[in-house]
Amino acid sequence: PGAIICPNVQIGKNCSIGANVVISFSIIGDNVQISSGSVIGDSGFGFEKTKSGVVQIPHVGLVEVGNYVSIGSNCAIDRGSLGDTKIGANVMIDNLCHIAHNVSIGEGSVVAGQCGISGSVEVGKDVLMGGQVGIAPHLVIGDGAVLTAKSGVTKDVAPGIQVAGFPAVRAREFWRIKAKQRRQ
Repeated sequence: PGAIICPNVQIGKNCSIGANVVISFSIIGDNVQISSGSVIGDSGFGFEKTKSGVVQIPHVGLVEVGNYVSIGSNCAIDRGSLGDTKIGANVMIDNLCHIAHNVSIGEGSVVAGQCGISGSVEVGKDVLMGGQVGIAPHLVIGDGAVLTAKSGVTKDVAPGIQVAGFPAVRAREFWRIKAKQRRQ
């Protein structure tokens, strides 16, 4: 009930669209679940400062969602500005996540609740993100990386590396610093 599927949206087979979902400018694969209240394909936050003020940049790309993706309640996945926003197959996105324009998330990645991924971030395959992770724009997160809960990622993360803290550093270093602080 209350879901809106805009013109020219493609939705594959065996999909489940929850109440009050809005989908525009999107290509949705097969066996996708989109939970209540999510907005897929709306314009992202793009602007340019000019002498006469701030001007919004139109977004003309799409959102491409692969097969067997699960998108939780009240998520926002923005359409691309010039290119597309891409969610790979078998990705799981928890509730209350924001995925900005031109982001790509590789197959098998998991994004826990309240994560925010800024524009043009490339997330590799099989990446695990804990709750409330924030990622700065234009970064690359390597395949198999682990971003622990509440990490503030401000630099690229190499494949297979686990990071923690703000600004995010290798998890082992983060926990060593925390242990030293507790002893003081």
